[in-house]
Amino acid sequence: MLKSILCATLFSTQILTAHAAVNPGTPAKPDAAAIAFKEGNFALAFQDWTQRAEKGEAAAQHNLGNLYLSGKGPEKDEAKAMAWFQKAADAGYARAQFNLAEGYRLGVGVEKDIAQAIVWYKKAAEQGLASAQVTLGICHELGLGMPKDMVAANTLYRAAADQHDAEAQFRLARIFALGLGTEVNQRVANIYASQAANQGHAQAQTYLATQYLTGNAVPRDVNLAIHLLAQAARQGHARAFAWLGHIYSEGTGIAADLPRAYLYFSIADKLDTEKEMQDMPNKQKLGLAFRLKTEDIQQAVTLAGEWQVGSLPPKLVLPALKTSKTKPEIYQGQVYYLKD
Repeated sequence: MLKSILCATLFSTQILTAHAAVNPGTPAKPDAAAIAFKEGNFALAFQDWTQRAEKGEAAAQHNLGNLYLSGKGPEKDEAKAMAWFQKAADAGYARAQFNLAEGYRLGVGVEKDIAQAIVWYKKAAEQGLASAQVTLGICHELGLGMPKDMVAANTLYRAAADQHDAEAQFRLARIFALGLGTEVNQRVANIYASQAANQGHAQAQTYLATQYLTGNAVPRDVNLAIHLLAQAARQGHARAFAWLGHIYSEGTGIAADLPRAYLYFSIADKLDTEKEMQDMPNKQKLGLAFRLKTEDIQQAVTLAGEWQVGSLPPKLVLPALKTSKTKPEIYQGQVYYLKD
């Protein structure tokens, strides 16, 4: 079971993540519209940005598009949002170019057109926008709208990771762990996973936890793994709950607790709405049910139903972390620290 969950954790990545912001771009200096937006006065922000957008100010056009897209203006109108993004994109505004690309990719406010999406992703990526670099990298990796090219994907992910983009860091971790277009290097994979995990990236936290559970290029540390899984689970990451269920069902480095394992598998099953884990949590629940009392199952079902995203996993008491030295790791001229 351990091996199958580990592989699933690494291979499970969102195909494409929409990065289109609903917040306005930050101008060089705070202005009345930006302050009004932050204070929730969307009517004033809309009025000011409309006046400036109509005069050709690209940042205002982008922000106005976001108001229409999010419905925080007088109305939600995806077509108008894309029209304003188009104006700002034509003027060279990178974030508008990215949002316009997302619209073409998803068919939001415009006809779906992957070729046009690629055009605008490239323009934004060439200006150094990390979210565009990541998404264009995914297109190269999957062969979406262009031939598959892992070398190009790797280059784009690195450019975004250099800007501390957590998604890019996680995708580089996956590339080095699996040897996609490069040699396998688990130590480097863990470095990138650590960077993303430190920024709160749930998939990276879960993946890094598996490395500490198995001692793969890091010292085996079940307590640290549980801490990482708790952070990811708090964000509603189904695989983190599945891993917690595995730890408590098998007694991996701690005392086995079957009712708690059933609870975590129940939450994982509830969160896995797309069945990315191929019904594994439910199967684990069925296997545990024969070994549990009816009242234990009923309590687990109740707690699973009450749990909400943003809360720590129910009944989880975080174990104390070991104090140990850290060993510097140098990669591409930068120094990172992995627990040793």
